[in-house]
Amino acid sequence: MPDQHFLFIGAAVLCLCSPALFGMDRTAVQTSSPTIRHIDFHGNTTFDSATLSKRISIKPSSLYDSQQIVFSQEILASIYRDKGFHDVQVSTQDIPVPANQFDIVFDIQEGPLYRVRTIAIEGNRLVSTKVIVRDLAIKPGDPFSQTEIYKANKNLFLSGYFEAIDIHYSSAPVHQMDIQVKVRERPTRYLKGGFGYGTETKERVSAGYEDRNFFGNEKQLNLTAVHSGFLTNPQKYRTTIVEANLAQSHFLNTSLEGQTSLSEEWDDRLPYDARTTAWRSSLGRRFGDHITSSLRYRFQGTHLTQIDLSQAATTPPNTNISAIGPTFTFDDTNDSFLPTTGWRISGLLEKGFTLGIGDIDFQRFEARAGRFDTVHGTTFFMGLQFALVRPDHPGDTIPIFERYTLGGANTVRGYEQQELGPRDAQGNPIGGNAFAVGNLEVRHALYKKLCGVWFLDGGQLYEQPLGDSWPSIRAKGISDFAYGTGPGLRLNTPVGAVRLEFGYKINPPGNPDFLHRTAIHFSLGEVF
Repeated sequence: MPDQHFLFIGAAVLCLCSPALFGMDRTAVQTSSPTIRHIDFHGNTTFDSATLSKRISIKPSSLYDSQQIVFSQEILASIYRDKGFHDVQVSTQDIPVPANQFDIVFDIQEGPLYRVRTIAIEGNRLVSTKVIVRDLAIKPGDPFSQTEIYKANKNLFLSGYFEAIDIHYSSAPVHQMDIQVKVRERPTRYLKGGFGYGTETKERVSAGYEDRNFFGNEKQLNLTAVHSGFLTNPQKYRTTIVEANLAQSHFLNTSLEGQTSLSEEWDDRLPYDARTTAWRSSLGRRFGDHITSSLRYRFQGTHLTQIDLSQAATTPPNTNISAIGPTFTFDDTNDSFLPTTGWRISGLLEKGFTLGIGDIDFQRFEARAGRFDTVHGTTFFMGLQFALVRPDHPGDTIPIFERYTLGGANTVRGYEQQELGPRDAQGNPIGGNAFAVGNLEVRHALYKKLCGVWFLDGGQLYEQPLGDSWPSIRAKGISDFAYGTGPGLRLNTPVGAVRLEFGYKINPPGNPDFLHRTAIHFSLGEVF
């Protein structure tokens, strides 16, 4: 028992003295921890030492860690294999030096460069082998790379032509690789049809035919017919469109995408009835994952009947439009249907010219920018829209069917379609030459794919008086804009976001009653 008391007292004394003693020990341990003095590479000819140093996880002056050295060794091997050095071997030497440090030397035996020998395609019946090999972006003679194999699989999947893709590779004599691609194709021909309703088009019936491999080489043919607005108010909304569209993702086997369409459209509107025949063509290209740009040309002839007397003096019954200009889009949002983060930006410049085929010289500019951000499950959206169209000569006017209208589900909610802007003596909308719109929105999930929304929109439409060079834009104060706000629902579906929104006019002219301050909007797709 006395011995036990003595041990207990001794332990207590040690505990009382331990802070200073243990502090000295920790300093000693920290000082004695080995570090890396220098890193070197031997045998590397394909990559310089500076490039390899940036890729590995260890750095000079860092603590010596055997696991990180092994990990860096594996990184170096994967870098070489990804560039075709399938037999690469990497070993290390840990050389102790004074001051408790190590020099690390990576010995690299690169080995021979493996190249692609053959590419075999199986399972394709409708999509040609030539097209598949082109989309693979791998050619015989290229260095063999697993990263390129991954990209090839992704390219084939995104083309939309295949239900299943299986890529195998095996070594061949003289340091070569054989690649075998097995695909299972999707159907490429479809008959389509549908019936729907939206606040812009009203009731809508459509029918169409699609061939996604028209005459091979990934050409896409779409034939569509749409009839809308025939029940609600035919004199104001009725529209019939028949269109044929042909698109090719690799125009003339280049990285350009070509598209052309022919259409016939019949419109019944309150100020006029119109029949328009149009040809549109564009040639564009994708730059990276987020940017696309194109050059677009359109020629359209429009014949007006039932023209309102107030518009007959400035809008002739027959007008040909010939115009060309570039387009630009940037989209890095995380979801094409219901985004929660990212930017959406688009712009268009168009120059209308006569040169014997057009009837008016004009300029058009359109721009939109929107930003999505999510904080703690709530998505915030802010967007701006601006557009301007003006004739080159102040004595000319822009035809009524080329002007802008404002109000509705995609501009200022709370106002009906075409409700904002100038009107003729009978109260019919006649459109404007410029508009500016701002949209704010807050969205939060309610139940699974159903979201609740609250929005605030503001904007105005402006006209260009005859003889003036520019539209008379009046935006000196907040009160110069028309505002709408209200709640809504957003349902995420496989074909896009279905929107139902109740809008309320904040500052309408004339102070109308509650019923005339409201508008219900039902549509498909985001505002942007």
